[in-house]
Amino acid sequence: MHKDEALLQFEFLMEFRNLKPLTIHMYGWYLKNFLNWCSIEDVSELTVKDAQNYVVSLKSTYAPSSLNAVICAIRYFYDVVLEKPLSRRSFPNIRYDHNEIYIFSIEQLQSLLKTTDVRLRAIILLGVDAGFRAGEVARLKVSDIDSKNMVLHVRHSKRGKSRTVPLSPMLLEALRNYWKVYRPNQNGYMFLSKDGKNHIRENYISVLFKSYIKEFDFYQDCMRFHNLRDTYATFLLKNDCNIFVLKRLLGHASLQSTSRYIKCDIDDLMEAPVISSVLGLN
Repeated sequence: MHKDEALLQFEFLMEFRNLKPLTIHMYGWYLKNFLNWCSIEDVSELTVKDAQNYVVSLKSTYAPSSLNAVICAIRYFYDVVLEKPLSRRSFPNIRYDHNEIYIFSIEQLQSLLKTTDVRLRAIILLGVDAGFRAGEVARLKVSDIDSKNMVLHVRHSKRGKSRTVPLSPMLLEALRNYWKVYRPNQNGYMFLSKDGKNHIRENYISVLFKSYIKEFDFYQDCMRFHNLRDTYATFLLKNDCNIFVLKRLLGHASLQSTSRYIKCDIDDLMEAPVISSVLGLN
């Protein structure tokens, strides 16, 4: 089967199963990238090794949670289109600690925001000042920026959820400075692809941020664009934001997802009371 025919069949079967439009779009995009990476026309030639090697090639730019979405898309394709199901033993999800996140310090953020690239500055601020995921940055439309009410609208994001988040004056200024240079269409996407016909790719944002942050002496291999969202959530909690409010700001379906940001650092631990003193024990 030719890869173009396979992609159409994949999309049809996802629609048949009644998957959400965003899931269909993202799975199709993940699979198209995979097939292009393999450089084959006949998908019947695909092997387990091809899938494994592709995932390994993405590890430096994709967070484990994003990698698992790619894995799910490929696994579903092998199952319903190729009819060659991949076992969890040969093609497992990436294991990682859901609570292990990297938080940028204020000094690090100040360094990152010194860039003179108006597009990069706007993208970074969307992550750290509004809690956007890379895909949400990519799909942001000019019409989603409500400067009158100082809010940003996130439309049909992860699992089809939409939300509204505050728009700070700093972020608004960064978006306006970007708009003055790039002049995106008022009814279109804010960040356009090179051909100007679609939005910028989610993976491009991740790669752009990764290449930029490597310039700094505080760089660590684990750092990714999603850490800006992690920083946004953690700083809000540490500044007394209600966790239920934070859940809505992040667009989480479950409070369990939000609770991963409740972390103790060494200062928190030093301030914890000693039980014997509280109880008056000698």
